[in-house]
Amino acid sequence: MTRIGLLVAVIAGFWLVAYADLERARDRAIQDGLRQTVNLSSLLEEDARHAMVRAGHALHVMVESGQIPAHLLGDTAEALGAGAGPGQALRTLLIVERDGRMRQAAGMDVPTSIAGSLLADAERTGSAGLVRAYQEAGGGWRGAMVRPLADGSGMAVAVLDLDRFARLYATQDIGPRSIILFYGEDGVVLAYSRTARPLDQDRAAFAAILPRLPAGQTVRTLSGFDPTEGRDRIGTVRRVAGLPLYVYVRIRSDDVLAGWYNDRWKRILETAAVSVVMTLLALLALRQLGRLETTTQALRASERRSQALFDSSFQIMGLLSPDGRVLALNQPACALAGLPIEALVGHRAWEFRGWARTDELAEAFRQSIEKAASGRLVRYETDVVADGVTRVMDVTIKPVFDDRGTVTVLVVEARDITERVEAAERLAAALDQAEAANRAKSAFLATMSHELRTPLNAIIGFSDIMLHELFGPLGSPRYRDYARHVQNSGRHLLDLINDVLDMSKLEAGRYTLDESWLEPVIAIENCRALAAVPADAGGVVLAVDCPSGLPDLLADERALRQVLLNLLSNAVKFTPQGGRVTVSAVQEAGGGIAITVRDTGIGIAADALARILEPFQQADSSISGRFGGTGLGLSICRDLMALHDGSLSIDSEPGRGTAVTIRFPAARTGRPVAAGGLPA
Repeated sequence: MTRIGLLVAVIAGFWLVAYADLERARDRAIQDGLRQTVNLSSLLEEDARHAMVRAGHALHVMVESGQIPAHLLGDTAEALGAGAGPGQALRTLLIVERDGRMRQAAGMDVPTSIAGSLLADAERTGSAGLVRAYQEAGGGWRGAMVRPLADGSGMAVAVLDLDRFARLYATQDIGPRSIILFYGEDGVVLAYSRTARPLDQDRAAFAAILPRLPAGQTVRTLSGFDPTEGRDRIGTVRRVAGLPLYVYVRIRSDDVLAGWYNDRWKRILETAAVSVVMTLLALLALRQLGRLETTTQALRASERRSQALFDSSFQIMGLLSPDGRVLALNQPACALAGLPIEALVGHRAWEFRGWARTDELAEAFRQSIEKAASGRLVRYETDVVADGVTRVMDVTIKPVFDDRGTVTVLVVEARDITERVEAAERLAAALDQAEAANRAKSAFLATMSHELRTPLNAIIGFSDIMLHELFGPLGSPRYRDYARHVQNSGRHLLDLINDVLDMSKLEAGRYTLDESWLEPVIAIENCRALAAVPADAGGVVLAVDCPSGLPDLLADERALRQVLLNLLSNAVKFTPQGGRVTVSAVQEAGGGIAITVRDTGIGIAADALARILEPFQQADSSISGRFGGTGLGLSICRDLMALHDGSLSIDSEPGRGTAVTIRFPAARTGRPVAAGGLPA
């Protein structure tokens, strides 16, 4: 009996599905009909707007000129002649005197006078706008747009063929019981698509029920029961842009659902046939239930084997419901909780202290489960106490989705990563020690500044005394050469030590700026003078290109001179004979100052640009042998500019020279300096 009841329930459900499909098909048909009214009303509103705009344009020209211009007169006569066809809406153009006589006319219906007509009333009162629909003697329905002439001597009239709109609406396939209406704000119908006895007798018959739109609204869709006909209807009403006119496409639901009515019985017969087939198939299926029972037993045995594999894993594994309740666990997870699986299944996972030994860890576990239940993979580290020892666990919570994308189960895995964490901590400690040693090295070198420079200054000074023979001749000329070598070597060694010590101070954070306001042009010129000697010796042209009126610069003069001399020394050193080195300075758009040292030297390869700003790095390993240097100059320049809140950038190509630019921010600039050296 249970199986038969189940079969009946399935068939009943199938009928319910069929019924739901029919209802959805009906709703789709209604929505398609509504979209049809929206699209059709948009097209018809555009047509009406075009006709009104064309008539309005003609009226505007007539109002301003007081007559129908020749080009408009010719166009109207041609458009409204015998070959114009039924598609034209603008029928006649008139210039009417104040007494009703025609001053000028063009079109198809040209009266000799408008006395006694609605147009005469509009002309007499001087009103401007759209005259309501009226019927001519020949039976045709017309509407007119009226405007007073600019000089007040009469009226300009544009007569519209309302029957043209009716003919257009009649061609639309919207069903035999549906209608399209064109009417004004007063509810008087100007044109409609099919015969409607009340409208044939009185164009204002529907004035009380025709929908209008409030100011600012241009379109509205309507659906539901229509009390005027006692049936459902759908429709769309649109305001003709900027005018008190409406286009209303109104479709009876019966017209929209005509196809659905035809399909309904077909679907009922199909459902009945399918129900019979399902009944026969169900009877055959009952015979297979015995076999299914055997298959079920086999599946249970397979499930037990899967559970055995689940339990044999060394990792902690478990299955949770999206709300955090335990569904299944392996043996390591139960051992960590300290409880049998029967005491764990069905309870919230964060409630057991074996997995979350503090309230804070339990709350973090709960939040992680909620995040995974929202569909995200969650991974974090936590600590647990196992056998009295605190262990670090890497926990992963993975959501499992069904076919609809809904999270149905959460898979929890936990791995012991204590050894890895301890190794990372040891590595971090070693890195800290290395950093401390590096800082100690830099501090030591910075402290040794006096001890290293003092002997070198003595060597350089005494060798200089010997070269100048201040206390008498040296004797052999070789002594003079030896003294010169000693002096040059001492100066070279002092330069190297100065660079190393400056770098050490910068790295140790012990380099302090002695800032003052200075003129950048003077600083540049002083550095150029110092670099002129090696430039002349190397046959390199050294030029300065700085505009007048550069603002003062707040900087450490010694540091700025060191940066500029380093850059000029590099530029002269790496520029061959006959080359050129130019120093330029400009005030940038943001107010900062940019100083550029540009040369025509050997250039720098792209792969070397990324490393030459690092200490002891050069663009080419052979450069130190050919040109000398330690590779500290650019690194010191960069750090000194950083102390000034500025920057250093390099633009270079091999064989095309190098341009190094240092930039000072606008906060370090003062008032511009005039040509005479005084503030501008």
